Amino acid sequence: MAATTISIDTGGTFTDGFILHDGQVHTVKTLTTPHDLLVCFRAVLAAAAEAIGVGVAELLRGTEVVRYATTVGTNQVIERTGPRLGLLTARPAGNAAGVGVFVEPEMVAELADSARETDALPEIRDLLHRGARGLVIAADDDDATERFTEIFRENYPRYCLDAVPLLAAGEVVPDSDASRRVATALFNAYVHPSAADFLYRAEDHLRSLGYRRPLLIVHNDGGAARVARTIAAKTYNSGPMAGLLGAREIARDYGIDSLVTVDMGGTSLDVGVVGDGTVRMLDHGLVAGVEISLALPQLEPFGAGGGSIAWLDGTTLRVGPRSAGAYPGPACFGLGGTEPTVTDADAVLGILRPETFLGGSMPLDVDAARRAYQRIADEMGLSVVETAARVRAALHRETGRQLAAQLTAWGTDPAAATMLAFGGNGPTHCVSIAEAAGMRDVLVMPYAPVFSAYGASTVDIVHRHEAPVPADGEPDPQPRLRNAVLRDMRGEGYHADLVQLETAQHTRDGFSYVSVEGRYSLPRANSAVPTAADAADSASVTGSAEVFWDGYGVVPTTIADRKQVPPGFEVVGPALIDGAASTCVVPPGWVLAIDEHGAFRLRRNGSGKDRA
Repeated sequence: MAATTISIDTGGTFTDGFILHDGQVHTVKTLTTPHDLLVCFRAVLAAAAEAIGVGVAELLRGTEVVRYATTVGTNQVIERTGPRLGLLTARPAGNAAGVGVFVEPEMVAELADSARETDALPEIRDLLHRGARGLVIAADDDDATERFTEIFRENYPRYCLDAVPLLAAGEVVPDSDASRRVATALFNAYVHPSAADFLYRAEDHLRSLGYRRPLLIVHNDGGAARVARTIAAKTYNSGPMAGLLGAREIARDYGIDSLVTVDMGGTSLDVGVVGDGTVRMLDHGLVAGVEISLALPQLEPFGAGGGSIAWLDGTTLRVGPRSAGAYPGPACFGLGGTEPTVTDADAVLGILRPETFLGGSMPLDVDAARRAYQRIADEMGLSVVETAARVRAALHRETGRQLAAQLTAWGTDPAAATMLAFGGNGPTHCVSIAEAAGMRDVLVMPYAPVFSAYGASTVDIVHRHEAPVPADGEPDPQPRLRNAVLRDMRGEGYHADLVQLETAQHTRDGFSYVSVEGRYSLPRANSAVPTAADAADSASVTGSAEVFWDGYGVVPTTIADRKQVPPGFEVVGPALIDGAASTCVVPPGWVLAIDEHGAFRLRRNGSGKDRA
């Protein structure tokens, strides 16, 4: 029997599951619960078990790997809900990177002379009295850092209730730049408490149901590790990185040299590029505009999602960046939302239909969507339907313009690239966005609505350590680095004989580094694995409905059920292909064909119907 694996990705609006069981893939979506991510974590496990037809405990007992891409660190930064930190530094740091973002300026204690380490105690005490729930030490050298740390531990032992975490700048990752070292330590201290609390609770939930293996967390450097071996800062952008890793697999399998990833969910749209089969990484990532030491994937977020709210800026129609999120969400979700969103526009126009949304498990309230659009329609002097159409068109036009500009800045020709559209709203909007950006080819995988969860399913356990290349006469750091990697792998439960080691050299900031990476390969799905919804009839079944298309008016539109259209099926737009978790929109002038793997290949054919 093939290994059962569960891969989960929590996004701003939905939490997705990609489950490989008995050689077939099952995909599920549940609403994200921002107030407590454990609720949606439990819900997606329950939905996975229901999809397979077993109890949750039975599913987990037979599961070999549970991988999780989480937004907990990202949410902390966006919502500014991290703990109050204190920074103890031996140099002026009032304007240092991270001050004002991760630590308030008044919570910085500056010591004029690092040799006066005994003076640190009053400063530490003052920071704690001001409410610091974490401390970062940035001294001039390792000896001073060690002395500061000793003073702190002697006076505030870890076993006391008032003990707070202490982190030294440079402890997370080596870096020649002092400002980045401080920023990285502050960032990690900022996201650590919530990440640790939530991820351990998630793992405890698995254990309470009989799962005996560790929960594996997807990292933003492309690997995964158990909760106990995870650095909190590496959970930042975990989900978007998983999407890029999945795209890397698709690019390799399809032989695509330049693949543009457009991940459109309910809250945002992330754009990246997979070129020559590799994920593009920045040597130093940016978090809330602050440069840190950790490498992060090259991604550009746009404020465009299904929950993006339409509004009037004077007489100019705008869409986003403010979002309705998961709660209250779009008005048509029936969860209390009253403002007009992109998803509401889709419902008003007939692109999303109540009986087929999320496989019929979440009926849409189209009347609520119409009410949400009535006010803005009255202000514009248009009908509700015309207003909704203009909102879709504005979203596509502006996002397409931004996409083309971003790709050009990255050195990618939009016309020569293929778009990989995913996320719950990717198949619904990205073809029109591609057209606005000057792109002619779009690829949509069968599991596009949960694609980042699929990407998580491709991740192995990876640990990596690096050090500067030694000067002549200095000891070779490779034995020490190998020992550190193997120590981490022992912490994961794997003997050295099971670990693949790779040594490499690279240059960063003008300095040469040597790195040792250890990898333990986990069971994974390949990109062509059949989904449980792929049992199509030998003959396609299509219908027709009246749908309003901007520039065309009401047009008879082909409607097809994803489960009923086999490989080889082809349709000329306008058409809607309803899937269990997303609707793929084929606008006028585009053609959709299903390949042998069940993927949608969409191409601009230049013929389309005449516009009204």
